[in-house]
Amino acid sequence: MATDSFAGPVDYLVFSFPESAPVGAGLQAVLDRVRAGDIEILDLEVVALDSDGRPRVLALEDLDDTGGVDLTSFVGVSSGILDQDDLSVIAADLHSGFFALVIVYEDRSLAMAAAAFAHAGGTEVLAGGIVISDLDTALEGS
Repeated sequence: MATDSFAGPVDYLVFSFPESAPVGAGLQAVLDRVRAGDIEILDLEVVALDSDGRPRVLALEDLDDTGGVDLTSFVGVSSGILDQDDLSVIAADLHSGFFALVIVYEDRSLAMAAAAFAHAGGTEVLAGGIVISDLDTALEGS
């Protein structure tokens, strides 16, 4: 979790799947990253379309194939960070018979380095992400 001396970048991933997609291996990989201290999940939502094409939030347990992953590890990770506008944006990219898995997370992979820098008197000044297409453009120009 973010502290007074360090907060990793907060980011999100949204993946779309057909209704019966086997998502267990991906869920396990997320849990592995949490247990390693690399990320902290701030929100995890499953979004589908209702019969009128509007977004609706499902429980993780509603998925058809979670591959035997212990879903109790995800209890409490649905925080409600996503608002109706976010859900509408996600739903705009969904098709009938599909669902989206949305993960909002804090990147904690450099937390130990940040603690060492803070111990040496450093203060976090900026943190953030880089848009991949901007990075690609910059690399193509070099």
